[in-house]
Amino acid sequence: MKIGIISDTHKKLGRAKKAVDLLIDKGAEFIIHAGDIVREELLEYLEEKKIKYVAALGNNDFHLYRVVDKYNLTTEPYYFKFTNKTFKLMHYPKYIFPLDTDIIIYGHTHDIDISFNGKNLILNPGEVCARDSGFSSCILLNIKKNYYKVTLFYRKIKEKEWKSKVKEFLL
Repeated sequence: MKIGIISDTHKKLGRAKKAVDLLIDKGAEFIIHAGDIVREELLEYLEEKKIKYVAALGNNDFHLYRVVDKYNLTTEPYYFKFTNKTFKLMHYPKYIFPLDTDIIIYGHTHDIDISFNGKNLILNPGEVCARDSGFSSCILLNIKKNYYKVTLFYRKIKEKEWKSKVKEFLL
């Protein structure tokens, strides 16, 4: 199962669409957004793509509470099970602890985090908006029976080509 992970798209709808398209092109069957969606148009885009998704509301998403029933939006921390793995999704990293799920996904910091302690995979895809780093970034998580394959995609502003780095973790 391949899962696309994005966060902190903010007002950059074009960059967000490019990240979503990349993840879908790479085989993502499910998209997770770790908050600061900002633009309702991005949620409409996910609906148009007919891809399953879940999105956590971030600190810049208060205006989206009015459409929480229209889209698959959630507050944090949000626990769910998918592909026989337990997930905890949040925007703020303050909800990381306790380490009580297989996969923990957060945003807010705009910093990439791909770490594994032998039990918990912790992921922050960085920022799609490229506000702090000058790079749009997203993650494709491939869940296999005995390992996780995490591919970080990143693209400098105004460059068309996505670059990638891969990390694999044995279970």
